[in-house]
Amino acid sequence: MHDQSPPAVRPLWASVADGFYVGSREGTFLGYVDRQVDGAWRAFDAASRSLGDHADHHLAMAAVTADADDTAGQQEDAG
Repeated sequence: MHDQSPPAVRPLWASVADGFYVGSREGTFLGYVDRQVDGAWRAFDAASRSLGDHADHHLAMAAVTADADDTAGQQEDAG
């Protein structure tokens, strides 16, 4: 049996200022990442809740994306 679900749409990340990126997927805001004074990259969800600090912006973006995926999965389970 083959999985008939559509392929996952990758998030789009835009650099809107030096050290600041926002993420979206199909027009839905996922969250953002912000470089801190100490060089760490802090990840935030769509409601501006901190998801933790990361060594680089790629890891921070991955944390935002994973959180958004988890949130979407929970909403589907509840629906």
